[in-house]
Amino acid sequence: MNIVFEENEREVIFRVKDFEPKYEPVLKMCYYEKDGDSYIKKYSDQINNIKIIQENFKKHAEVMFNQVGYFEEIPWEKALLAFSERMNKYHIDWWLTGSCAACIRGIPLKPHDVDIMVDSKDVVKLNHLFTNWMIEPFIDTGGWVTKDFGVLFKYARIDIASDPSPSLDQPEPVDCGPYAKDHLETVQFKGYQIKVPPLQLLINANKRRNRLDRVKLLGSYLNK
Repeated sequence: MNIVFEENEREVIFRVKDFEPKYEPVLKMCYYEKDGDSYIKKYSDQINNIKIIQENFKKHAEVMFNQVGYFEEIPWEKALLAFSERMNKYHIDWWLTGSCAACIRGIPLKPHDVDIMVDSKDVVKLNHLFTNWMIEPFIDTGGWVTKDFGVLFKYARIDIASDPSPSLDQPEPVDCGPYAKDHLETVQFKGYQIKVPPLQLLINANKRRNRLDRVKLLGSYLNK
């Protein structure tokens, strides 16, 4: 895998090329755009610390894609604990969603990253605190399902999103929507109190994605 960076008058381009075929579904899943025989993401050239972010991406991209594709072990616990330590130190509000929110309850799902939700008012602060972990800069999504989105890497990929859209909860509430944010529960995990959505919302999310094996596993745990 080869990582290169390009610039034009307004943009910085992250390009992934010369990769094995097994990475193509992973790149698509991570929302990289196909461009000839490579995949790219484009960012504004006005993003702060873009050179540091590029260095981080070049250093960690292949490991990150290996983990997301389940080609390597994913040390999600180490990533979550490192993130929890830093966030708690600076008293920034956040909550955990996705598969890791089930795993810390003792449900054996298999995360390929750590999914974190924050408030958009804290994104500037997070940009500063996590510059050395950042591999994709925080961007305003311009109307996607969350307001802001960025990616860190510390042991594993850590996705950060802010202010979930009400559209996420249609036709029923899921684990990363506004309803989840308003109904968080607290789980003790290795010395940290971590906010997570109700388990039923994760079941709803997996039903929507037709992950029926996960629905069955989560339902069995909930029925206990």
